[in-house]
Amino acid sequence: MSKKNITVSVAGCSLVDCVYAKVDFNSEAFRKYSSITQGDGGLVPGQLVFMESLEKFTGVPADQLLKELTGNAPVSGRNVGGPAVVAAINAAQLCCNYPAKVKFYGVRGRDEGSDFIYSIVSQTPLDTENYICVDAPTPSTQVLSDPNHHNGKGERTFINVVGAANTYGPESLGKDFFDSDVIFFSATALLPKLHDQLTGPLKQAKASGKVTMVATVFDFRNEMRDPNGRWPLGESEETYKYIDLLAVDWDEARRLSGEEELEKIVNYFATRGVSSVCITHGAKNFHVYSDGRLFKKVDLASWPVNELVNEDLAKYPEQRGDTTGCGDNFAGGLLASLVMQLSEGKQPGELDMRTAAAWADASGGFACFCLGGTYLEKAPGEKYAKVKRYCDYYLANQ
Repeated sequence: MSKKNITVSVAGCSLVDCVYAKVDFNSEAFRKYSSITQGDGGLVPGQLVFMESLEKFTGVPADQLLKELTGNAPVSGRNVGGPAVVAAINAAQLCCNYPAKVKFYGVRGRDEGSDFIYSIVSQTPLDTENYICVDAPTPSTQVLSDPNHHNGKGERTFINVVGAANTYGPESLGKDFFDSDVIFFSATALLPKLHDQLTGPLKQAKASGKVTMVATVFDFRNEMRDPNGRWPLGESEETYKYIDLLAVDWDEARRLSGEEELEKIVNYFATRGVSSVCITHGAKNFHVYSDGRLFKKVDLASWPVNELVNEDLAKYPEQRGDTTGCGDNFAGGLLASLVMQLSEGKQPGELDMRTAAAWADASGGFACFCLGGTYLEKAPGEKYAKVKRYCDYYLANQ
């Protein structure tokens, strides 16, 4: 059966990840700079904080903070980070056997960080023609990784420098952005202008008959503004009715919905028009729901993570990377399966959530064997084969 050409436009966060792989979240320095009250600018395992907010909270300059938190250790590695570009790269790699083009829309500076990102991204199948440069620092994140946290499953904390991302808004997308079959916005909370005006682009995409997907990131800016109220997404709650597939983690789901119980969280998104929801929860079960408009109907369910990944991590500890980018690759796996199924001729309402979840979970699990979220293939199809092994296991055993 011939496959349909599918194009994807991805807009959102891209940055340089500077990974410190052996930080102890129980150390005196980490405890000293940890959050006291919600949204105060301190460190929280698994969450993101802006560097300027952390400096204000602690009264300590960035360079000194990093020396204390890392024990003056050198950077373990640098990689391309940012939930949007990492997800997009994963999707482009996994769709190697399909007539699909994944196009990235984002912003970087004109500096060494920008050169580094491009040197990595240019080795992937991602289309970067619309990855623009401006006269501002390339966004970056210091990733503090504690591999022993959560009983050896690992956790990260992110310190973000927004830089050039402050300049990127809906007007930066251009008209060609909406010509694709699938429109994906990811981690727009790290691009404040785009995030605050997200309703319009999503509405335009749906009016053009496109499939839309949104993946979120911890919204530290709105957490600081109001630690108790719901985080806004776009101009109003109207945004949600233009989203076909929403991918969030547990904390993001709680704060966007303002709810604490799973059923109430999913009900919040569903009653506001989101068609399908996937909520990750680290190494715990993830949760899925579909009303039947994009994926076939799935009542709210909790599905386990991939046991084969856990077996391999235990069997081959020397191959362990870190958990940076697991959630981003999970979203990229969802996107990849969405593209594969559309390319195979399935129509909205016919897509299979279980298959999409298997590719997502396998992608997130495979990221545990990499330092940073971006895996560079030795040849096209290499990552597809490695991730498919986990995907096949999941489908056979879930």
